[in-house]
Amino acid sequence: MCLDWFDGLKRAAAGRRLMILDTLRRFHIEDENVSGPMAQVIGRMEAIAADTGCSIVFLHHASKSAAMIGAGNQQQASRGSSVLVDNIRWQSYLSGMTQTEAEEWGVDDSQRGYFVRYGVSKANYGSPFAERWFRRHEGGVLKPAVLERQRVANGVLPFKKSKVRSRDEL
Repeated sequence: MCLDWFDGLKRAAAGRRLMILDTLRRFHIEDENVSGPMAQVIGRMEAIAADTGCSIVFLHHASKSAAMIGAGNQQQASRGSSVLVDNIRWQSYLSGMTQTEAEEWGVDDSQRGYFVRYGVSKANYGSPFAERWFRRHEGGVLKPAVLERQRVANGVLPFKKSKVRSRDEL
């Protein structure tokens, strides 16, 4: 493990309350799939936080398989070693809108790429958190989206009324 990176992070954290690492992969050289080295990475982050009083949030990607099946909101969706989930105290996610979700929320398929769901999949020291939908705007800025669920409890889309036409109009 290259300690120079962590010494630099510790210096950057000194006197601050929060440090965000975007993305975790940029701040270490270990194999993300091997639990021992990743436990050391997380342990060093915890030591920096304890020594400096600075909370550390790191961004990390979901695995390709989790993203492809629409399971990016699951706690174990993170790519790499399970240590990246097991050894942390809080985890949140941004997950793109699936085709099924677009149908459920009444979003046209051409627009669904603009919507992401934010939620907390692990909160050891906090209360449950309700997921929220956001819409991408100019410059990638996310703003809260107001969506209305289109499905009824049994999973069937509500009946859409159409204009009643007379036989002569047909």
